[in-house]
Amino acid sequence: MKKATIIAIFTVITFTLSACINTVTDSKDNTPKSEKTVGKRSMTQKVDGVTIEIIETAKLEKAKKTDDTIIKIHFKGKNNSADPQPLDSMLLTVKNSDGKVLEMYPSTSLGKTLAPGEEAEGDAFFVLKGVAPLTVIYQNPDTKSKATWAIKKIKDAS
Repeated sequence: MKKATIIAIFTVITFTLSACINTVTDSKDNTPKSEKTVGKRSMTQKVDGVTIEIIETAKLEKAKKTDDTIIKIHFKGKNNSADPQPLDSMLLTVKNSDGKVLEMYPSTSLGKTLAPGEEAEGDAFFVLKGVAPLTVIYQNPDTKSKATWAIKKIKDAS
């Protein structure tokens, strides 16, 4: 009974936080140009001293209980600043080629505050609606600084 209650609460919190993150309308990118890694194939960006790399974006096999296609974004980050910084899968927003925000699929969140020099990696899951290319946005909730990636191809389930 406790496990079901905890799962239900976690699901409600996930959807609530996802809705809050998706309603951000400030599109100003405050990340200094010196912190952006520029390059056609670069999957590494910096946000407030945290280097974030998207390692892989892959479709998962369809779940038995739903016909939704779920994508997994595997990412890692390292805090290169002198201050603690957040690294959380809940801070990711993904948009399809039509600009529509994808719904976050309930799962465990990375949810870390990285100490200076600390590294972490984890996954974020989204329900794929529409097609690639996808736009992935990571936004620091305190400073509103952003990093954006373009995902042109999604690896099929293996």
